[in-house]
Amino acid sequence: MQSIQRPLLDVEAAQSFRSSLREIHHFPVDGIMFKDLSPMLARPGALSAAVSVLEPLVVSLKINSVLAVDARGFILGAALADRLDAGLIMVRKPGKLPGNVQTFDYTCEYCSGQLQVTAGLVSDGLRCLVVDDLLATGGTARATADFVRSQKAVVAGFAFMLEIEALNGRAQLTEGPVVSLMHC
Repeated sequence: MQSIQRPLLDVEAAQSFRSSLREIHHFPVDGIMFKDLSPMLARPGALSAAVSVLEPLVVSLKINSVLAVDARGFILGAALADRLDAGLIMVRKPGKLPGNVQTFDYTCEYCSGQLQVTAGLVSDGLRCLVVDDLLATGGTARATADFVRSQKAVVAGFAFMLEIEALNGRAQLTEGPVVSLMHC
C-alpha cells in the first residue's frame, strides 16, 4: 500500500511546530522520551494549520468515520472528522464509555492494555481513518485497525500529528496510506 512519507509544510509552519514540541524524559515510565504536543496545540491557529495540511492528503480516501484514539487522538480526530464531513468514533480506555462496548487488546512501546468502542458503531463496509496524536511503534494503531477489520469495516488509512521514525511504526500499518504532519 502506498505510504505518504512527508506532507509539505511551509518552512515557517514546520519551524513553528517543531520549536513548540516538548520532550519529557522518563514519562510515563522510565526509559521513555515523551513527545508533548501540548505547547504546539496551545498556539492560536496551530490545530487548524495542522488539519489544513493533513486534510488534502486523506480526503481522497472517502472515509465515513474517523476512529480517534484516547485521549490525545481525539483532538486531531475530531478536527479531521469535521473537515471531512465524517463521523467520529472514540476509541477509549476501559470504563470511559457508557452502555455496551466492544473491547480489544493493544501493546505499545511502554505498556499494554485494552481499548473500547461503543458497540455497533463500526460495522460492515464502513470506511475508517485511524487517527492518533503520535505514531511510535504502531501498536495502538495496529490494534485499532485489527478491530476495524474484525467488524468487516475498511481501514482506509492512518493519520498522526507526529511520527517517531526510528521506531518504524508505519511498517505495521499496511491497509492504507500513513500520513504524519511531523517526523522526528
